[in-house]
Amino acid sequence: MNEGIFIAASAGLKQGRKLEVIAHNLANVNNTGYKKDSLVFKEFMPPFPPDQGLEGGRNVLLPPEISNSNVSYVGISDQYTDYSPGVVKQTNGTLDVALDGPGYLTISTEEGVRYTRNGNLRLNTKSQLVNQKGQAVLDTQGNPIVIDAPGADISIDQEGNISAGTGLVNLAIGQIKVVNFENSKTLEKIGNGLFHQTDPEAQIKPAKGTRLQQGFLENSNVSTVEEMTDMLATLRLFETYQKMIQSIDSMDDQSVNDIGRVG
Repeated sequence: MNEGIFIAASAGLKQGRKLEVIAHNLANVNNTGYKKDSLVFKEFMPPFPPDQGLEGGRNVLLPPEISNSNVSYVGISDQYTDYSPGVVKQTNGTLDVALDGPGYLTISTEEGVRYTRNGNLRLNTKSQLVNQKGQAVLDTQGNPIVIDAPGADISIDQEGNISAGTGLVNLAIGQIKVVNFENSKTLEKIGNGLFHQTDPEAQIKPAKGTRLQQGFLENSNVSTVEEMTDMLATLRLFETYQKMIQSIDSMDDQSVNDIGRVG
């Protein structure tokens, strides 16, 4: 079989993977604090190395001993998250907070401490400050924040300090823990706007210069127009590779029939 079919197929499969990523971004365009994903494409030339990164053996469509060393295949070397901030929108929600600058809120889950940019918070039945999944927001001491002040006005300043009162007398509740990391690439998405720090040696540091904005939320950083444009371009590429495969197959079929008639 003509190796051109395998080359075109490798490119088509990777465009299909790109469509999956784009579709996932579009599905989360309205999720608070969501960060878009993107792929990095790479040229692979035989003989293929044992470890090819993200896609591993799926980047190989022909064994190295069969593949022509003068051709190259399309592979995916990395999938990464774009951590650039999204547009901040005003909600006037008392417990809504947006991070103006780098960093993450610290959340306690059953699996351990996790991190998020989603500041859509509320109080549970125990008067604990939690996210929409009921997971506790932690203070600078690593403890859940309890706001037991029925009827009081809750205030959150730019440093994350929480107070409650009537204006004349305010009670200090605690301070929301906002952290950052030297290398955000070690963070892994685990769903519901949460990130898991996969590097056990990663140093947690305070998010210096980051301000909390009460009554605001951060939109996702997904641009619907850009993603739709990218999707159309990817679909056209996918169709192009399909036509290439059909053309090569048609030429092979014609060659076989012509050789048969000559014989």
